[in-house]
Amino acid sequence: MTIGATSAHGSSGLRALDLAAHYGHVTALDGIDLNVPRGEVVSVLGPSGSGKSTLLRVVAGLEPTAAGSIFWDNDDLTSVPPHLRRFGLMFQDHALFPHRDVLDNVGFGLRMQRRPRAEIDSRARRALARVGLDGYESRRVHELSGGEQQRVALARAIAPEPRLLMLDEPLGSLDRELRDRLMIELRTLFVDVGLTALFVTHDHDEAFAVADRVLIMHRGRVEQDGPPDEVWENPATEFAARFLGFLNTVTLGGRRVLTRSEGMHIAANGPISGTVVGRTFRRDHFLLTVAGTDGARYEVAVIGPGVPEPGDGLRLAVDPDSCVEFPEL
Repeated sequence: MTIGATSAHGSSGLRALDLAAHYGHVTALDGIDLNVPRGEVVSVLGPSGSGKSTLLRVVAGLEPTAAGSIFWDNDDLTSVPPHLRRFGLMFQDHALFPHRDVLDNVGFGLRMQRRPRAEIDSRARRALARVGLDGYESRRVHELSGGEQQRVALARAIAPEPRLLMLDEPLGSLDRELRDRLMIELRTLFVDVGLTALFVTHDHDEAFAVADRVLIMHRGRVEQDGPPDEVWENPATEFAARFLGFLNTVTLGGRRVLTRSEGMHIAANGPISGTVVGRTFRRDHFLLTVAGTDGARYEVAVIGPGVPEPGDGLRLAVDPDSCVEFPEL
């Protein structure tokens, strides 16, 4: 499977061919091809155990490959040590040095490259400015909030100007409000600086907010790869569809199809009858769980007053334009 062979950003950059990795008898990567052209941001999305973090670590050189090759432009990096690949890494546990101030933390990678002191200072300050931390140079790590520590970790990752920035669940330890804000800021930074990035996450909102392309993984293989809007609206496989929220299986015109909760609505003469067995509030709507008389369960998004209560009977209809169909259903 060749992933992302062409891109508006160009054709050079990261190219990985037929990557395989194993942990004992478990196959973590199963013949993956991957292209990340210069200037493109690719989100790798999938559930726990899908192989997304292993893919990042193999590309970084932190895990050995059982098979496959890794290139940057025309240079074969498969046997090149991690510190010589010129890739930047940022993890959920940002691992800042508590005994160093912010500027020293950000300059760490540059010191490892044995850059001149004046260059280290200049580039570290520039990186801090890019992440909105001007004036924080002398702060200690314990004086920073979680979001500020995350920005310092990001500044440290971009200060050496890596040709590829790889991020593994970088916002996973933050609360939802902060994550919502930082993922928008990350996207802005990626675009403004022209970064080439591989962004690993299990969070749908993060993946679609930051990326030019979204790659969905499952059991060490790629289920789908494409622009965020295309992947969201047109999942390529049943797994991709269910992972992206197409949880309701309904019969429409004699065909079995999948639809999201917002693809169903309460209708007095709807073809599906059932009873509400659960109701939860989801910020901008209520999510009803409905036990159908056909034996199926449905999730239905409802907005507005008069939301049915558990125990209430109702009828449901389906929006045909919201459905996707797969032969195996």
